[in-house]
Amino acid sequence: MICEKIKSINQKTLAISWIILSLFAIGLFSLITRWGYFQIDALSIWIFSCIIIFYLSTKPVQILSSTWEKYVIILGLFFCIFSFLIIPLGLGHPPYSISKFIVFLSGAGFVLFGLFRIKSYLFPVSIPVIAVIGYQLYDLFLVHEQTLSAPLLPFTVFFASVLLSVLGIPATINGDMVHFISKTGATIYLQITPECTGIWSLGTFTIMALLVLCTFPEALKKRRTFLLLGIGYLGTYAGNILRIGAITMSGYIYGPTGAIENTHLYFGWIFFLCWMAVFWYYFFTRILGISFYKTKKPVNSN
Repeated sequence: MICEKIKSINQKTLAISWIILSLFAIGLFSLITRWGYFQIDALSIWIFSCIIIFYLSTKPVQILSSTWEKYVIILGLFFCIFSFLIIPLGLGHPPYSISKFIVFLSGAGFVLFGLFRIKSYLFPVSIPVIAVIGYQLYDLFLVHEQTLSAPLLPFTVFFASVLLSVLGIPATINGDMVHFISKTGATIYLQITPECTGIWSLGTFTIMALLVLCTFPEALKKRRTFLLLGIGYLGTYAGNILRIGAITMSGYIYGPTGAIENTHLYFGWIFFLCWMAVFWYYFFTRILGISFYKTKKPVNSN
């Protein structure tokens, strides 16, 4: 019976249906939850995995054996249940956020693709759950965060000071503390913390890069791949420098108001998502030669 389903179903239709339903479910869930920076990272990885699934749906799919079909479905059900156990097990903090919900969706994807024995989609649908579980170990990471971000902090302070000078903000930087007088006359102090080094966004970019290289191993044979990935890391890091500049500029213009907090919350991930869209579009089209739209063939007039 399952073989008949595989032969009759349109694999691309199944992939598109899964992408639409999962993003629709995330959209509904986001209406009742509070978004944070790490949730945006998790969502960006999910969207990225959906793009990979869509691309793979245009290629011949690999089929699971009947034995592995059962294992995949069981693993998917485990992920669904595990998403509700993350908080009780102490791997995450309440409430049940979008990151835990993404674990549930990955499990649902395993069940769906396991039922249809589609092996090709399992790796991209598993990346979000792997990334989210890693993010749930944030408390463990905090112990080593200072050590990991320490080499980047002096460079971050230096480049931030250069940017503030270019922006014309009369700021004084002592160590990791930025001090300036806003146009409203208020004195403002801003601290450049380890999070400002961009260590989390760099980690997210690394996960995306691994996903692409594992899905398209032929990219490893091209010299420009590593050069472009280096540019990707530099652009991701530069985004955090721009984020410091935007936060400082909002404080300089509006004073110690909600503008600083809003810029701190939203500018970083907005720039990151835009940078990821531009960078990976260029990577897919120029390095991998993937076209996201069909071009009409010229009509022969003869």
